This record gives sequence, structure tokens and C-alpha cells, in this order.
Amino acid sequence: MRNVLKLSAALLVCGLMAGTAHAATLLTLELDQSQVITVNADPASIVVGNPSIADASINGRQIFIHGHSFGQTNLMVFDQAGNKLVDYELTISHNTSNQVAIFSSTPDEGPVRYSFSCVPNCEANMIPGDGVNWTKNIILLNRAKYEFATGQKSADAKAPAAPQ
Repeated sequence: MRNVLKLSAALLVCGLMAGTAHAATLLTLELDQSQVITVNADPASIVVGNPSIADASINGRQIFIHGHSFGQTNLMVFDQAGNKLVDYELTISHNTSNQVAIFSSTPDEGPVRYSFSCVPNCEANMIPGDGVNWTKNIILLNRAKYEFATGQKSADAKAPAAPQ
């Protein structure tokens, strides 16, 4: 009986040690925000479990992590020899007091959510889970704004009529 208890205690300690040896660092990011981390060696590759939730880019020894959608995933960074430099368990959330959601019902979509960012005025915003048509319109408007801002569509703009 005494040997069984010793064996059980040894297995428990080994199990706890194994669990903590591979534990990832917890990191929470806001939706549509980025965070930078610095690693202590030159990174060679990044692995993201679900790139629709988050992705990352490298600039020297800095890793820029970008939150794209709600959820959880993991991120690992390796050096040229394949050694793991960092291991993160990522949670992408949206905790802002400036976000307003309006719920309505349409014949085409049924119950629909419309999101707005109110800082200080309320402007249409696109959040995963919003109505399909609402999301499509926000994408079109954002694309048009981007194309005009970057000069891609500035030639299409019509000058106002001259005063008579």
C-alpha cells in the first residue's frame, strides 16, 4: 500500500511538471488591435493555430500580433534551428464601452445586429456577427474610402459644377 501511494505521488508530481513545462503564456488582445512582443533571438517562423482569429508579422526581433476575430487560438515563434522562442495562448475579445449594437428584424435576414462605434459620435462599424447586408455595405464603403484616399479612384471623382 505504501508503494502504491509513493507511485501515485510520483506520477502526480510528474504530471504537474509536464503540464507546467509546456504551458503557454496567456495573452488577450482586443478585436482589430495589435500588440508587439520582443523575442530574445532572431525569429525564423511563426505558427498561428487559426489565422482567421489572429495573425502575426516579424520585424527584426519584434513580433506584431493582430486580432482579427473573436475566439481563442495559439501562436508559437521558432528560431532558425527550430527552437521554440515563445508560445502564447491568444484570446481575442471585444470589451469596449464605446460600442453600441442595435438589433432589428428584416424580411430578408430576420433578426439583425448593426454595430456602431461611438467616439464621440456614432459611426457605422463592422463586427463579426453583424447582419450580412450591413457587413457588405460597410465593406463597400470602406473600400471606396480607401481607394479615394490612396489615389486609386481619385480620377473617377467629378469636380463640383462651377458657380454660375
